Amino acid sequence: MTTMNRFLSLGFTIGLALSVTPASFAVAPVTISQSTKVELSQVMDDPFDGKVVYDKNFDPGGTFEFISRWSPQGIQATYKEYFSEIAGYRTVWRSDWVGTGKKRREIRYPDQEPIYRRYSTNRTPKAIKFAINGQVLTYEQGTVSPELATALASAPSGNMTIRLMWDDGGSTDMVIGRGTVAAWKTIFRSGKTPTTVIQ
Repeated sequence: MTTMNRFLSLGFTIGLALSVTPASFAVAPVTISQSTKVELSQVMDDPFDGKVVYDKNFDPGGTFEFISRWSPQGIQATYKEYFSEIAGYRTVWRSDWVGTGKKRREIRYPDQEPIYRRYSTNRTPKAIKFAINGQVLTYEQGTVSPELATALASAPSGNMTIRLMWDDGGSTDMVIGRGTVAAWKTIFRSGKTPTTVIQ
């Protein structure tokens, strides 16, 4: 085998090995955005997933929004974070008054005003942790396990704090609204997850 053929063969083998490496576990992202018109904390019938409920938590100051979708088929979640940075400056004219009495007069002067660029990033948690009735449970991907479904269906009334786990080892605590928590009782009450049949 020539050196070139050995090199090509090695490259093909490495490429094949990389292509079959399994993807890391991660929660699926939500397929709606902030502007999508959808009822929040209301049980809805989805033609593919059956009963589902959407929840949204956001900062009134506009720094983040967290949208989640809950069904026995799976939990979807997207954390969008908003940022702003100075992109440049522009000259604006301002005025001020100086002096007193008849000598009081207005003066105008140039000033530099910052121009801000606003942007956002979407993040999907690696996993979601729940602390319900003394149990700590974790969801990563796929259908909701019977154990987690039972816990969600029996969650105490009121808002619930969940923990979003990130790939870098960090975490973010997020509140799920009381209406969504109440909807879990309908969505997950059987404690059973759907079975996918491939024909």
